[in-house]
Amino acid sequence: MINLVRNENTKIYRRTRTWIFFVAVLLGVIAIALVINQNMRVTHVSEDAWKFATTSSSLMSLVTIFTAVIAGDILASEFGSGTIKLLLIRPVSRTKILVSKYFSVLLFAFLFAIGLMIVSWVIGGFFFGFGGPKSVSISPASGTAYQIPASLEMLRSFAFECVPLLMTVTVSFMISALFRSSSLAIAISILLLFVGETISGLLSRFSWDKFILFTNESLSQYFEGQPLVKGMALAFSITVLAVYFIVFHVVAWVAFTRRDVTA
Repeated sequence: MINLVRNENTKIYRRTRTWIFFVAVLLGVIAIALVINQNMRVTHVSEDAWKFATTSSSLMSLVTIFTAVIAGDILASEFGSGTIKLLLIRPVSRTKILVSKYFSVLLFAFLFAIGLMIVSWVIGGFFFGFGGPKSVSISPASGTAYQIPASLEMLRSFAFECVPLLMTVTVSFMISALFRSSSLAIAISILLLFVGETISGLLSRFSWDKFILFTNESLSQYFEGQPLVKGMALAFSITVLAVYFIVFHVVAWVAFTRRDVTA
């Protein structure tokens, strides 16, 4: 299994587009720093590494998109190019191949997220210094305001963004297992990523909207605002996400293990 994961990681990191993704996110962090630095000259609002890194967590949407491309391609491209046959002649089961590919994409996703957090903190410190307030105030839409350490707020902001990242990786991986065309798999994955929130918003007036995947991905709604649908709770969303997670993997496993590769 370790050799399979190592092989998949080699495939991911030797592709030029992977490094283009890294550079794009790095440039995004620098661009945000430059904009904030310019605004500070006008507003004179304080900024520091922790606060800047928290702001930069918005770039997790780019990490999610780029990872969706990797996940949507990792299986479909093997079938499209015919290289899947080279994998299947090895003395390993299809299940192990599937698990190694998913784990490789997941590893890429979370290393990318951690890298963004660290780079944001370092660049924030370079532009604004590593000092600043030791704690920040959180004012939820309902309840009493409270103070938390600035470092914890940064970690929390990235953790919230990792939930849709995980689910997007999983659904993109499933789509990749269903289609032979990597372009089609990537297109569908990114389309779902962009329209998901819109669909959830349009259906929010219906009570059954709480069972839709996209409605439950933002766990921050239980800490920083009101649930999108009345009656939703944190435990409910976690349960819904777990069910979707299992279903996506079952579909991917059935599609991959039963697919004919003779064509």
